[in-house]
Amino acid sequence: MIKKILVLIIALTMVLPLFVSASLNINKIEKTPVVITELNNPATYEFDITNNGSAESDEMYSFVGVHFIPNGTFSLASGLNKIDVSAQLSPDLMNKTDGNYYFAYEIKGDNSGITSDNLLVELVSLKNVLSFEADGFNIGDTQVKMKVTNNKNINLTNLNLHFNSLFFDSQQTLSFEPYESKDIILNVNKDGVDKIASGNYVYNIDLALQGVNVSVQPSLDYLPKEEVTSDSTSEGFIIRKSTYTKTNVGNVPADVQIQTSRDILSRLYTINSIEPNDVNRNLLYATYTWDKKINPGESFSVTTTTNYTLPFIFILLVIVIALLVRAYTMTNIVVNKRVSYVKTRGGEFALKVTLNVKAKKFVENIQIIDRLPGMAQLYEKFGIRPDKIDAATKRLFWNIDRLNSGEERVYSYIIYSKVNVVGRFELPSATAIYQRDGKTEQILSNRTFFVAETTRSR
Repeated sequence: MIKKILVLIIALTMVLPLFVSASLNINKIEKTPVVITELNNPATYEFDITNNGSAESDEMYSFVGVHFIPNGTFSLASGLNKIDVSAQLSPDLMNKTDGNYYFAYEIKGDNSGITSDNLLVELVSLKNVLSFEADGFNIGDTQVKMKVTNNKNINLTNLNLHFNSLFFDSQQTLSFEPYESKDIILNVNKDGVDKIASGNYVYNIDLALQGVNVSVQPSLDYLPKEEVTSDSTSEGFIIRKSTYTKTNVGNVPADVQIQTSRDILSRLYTINSIEPNDVNRNLLYATYTWDKKINPGESFSVTTTTNYTLPFIFILLVIVIALLVRAYTMTNIVVNKRVSYVKTRGGEFALKVTLNVKAKKFVENIQIIDRLPGMAQLYEKFGIRPDKIDAATKRLFWNIDRLNSGEERVYSYIIYSKVNVVGRFELPSATAIYQRDGKTEQILSNRTFFVAETTRSR
């Protein structure tokens, strides 16, 4: 019922023509006509009242729930009077939506009578006092610049602002004069930002003033930037492993492509970690292509492994054979030594040793030297006796004046031992010393061995 009466009084005061006493002329200067609804701060004005009559006592009041300071009576001298006035709105009036409101009030004087007038008050919520405008920023930026503006005719002192978003977390305390703007800098949190896609993002600001807390959710632009980096590594020689990597360091999804080629030989020994999207083959090369869309912060890698083991072994064998052929063709004389088992009537262990000496080119002053194993003795009744026998070193010597190209000589002898041999019996290499074109050269024969059979006695 009281609210209905108040509304009726306000309506009547708004439609009735204003009546200003001829004795008082009132001029209002709005110092802080803004009332923040959560704080219910008083609106302040400067009244310039000209009293055209004699000095008197006056009283300011309202019937719509506005309380004034000065409270009670105050003196008005004859002429111009400057009075600071505060208007405190009742809690019922704080329920109105944001906007400008005129409230009726009266000044009653001893001589001047009643003077009626209207008072302008702007109601506003704390979250609507400030506006926030953040500059767009790019990936890689370390700071965001933001403009904070006090849009109302009111002083804000020690306002605490907490900025929180995917990109920053900062707390600042600021003070604003009416209509003042301030530029602030927010440091970007680098952790995880490289994985966030570009776009318009809402962030949160918690405002705290005189124990009142509200939140606002403005937005900022995370500007698009497309950037992809490439990297490749290779390791190994025989087994060659190559890794190709594309990384999206921008903030928009990117289409990436990895491409590599292999020649006609290496492609036969290459294995890819991922099947390619396309393979283009020609006479000499095969080109492999991989395509993929990757999000910000993601990487795409392909590993190719080329195993050259088989061709390496083949090439190595070719080289070894070539070296052996070259060594053989460059040798002037060849001594081949072989051994065979000989049965004896007395059951001694005996072997027949044969030396095959063949000249590939003309050589002269040839001496063939062979050595008996330590446990063996020479059976002198067989074959051609050596030209010289060194009993101390157990060496045998055969001398040849010359050999023409292709000429061949064969020497054989028998060795025996009264000690039976079990297992492998190896004989030392023979040596050939000769002259060719006035130079003395030396070669060795092959090494040969005999494996004796073993039997188990029962």
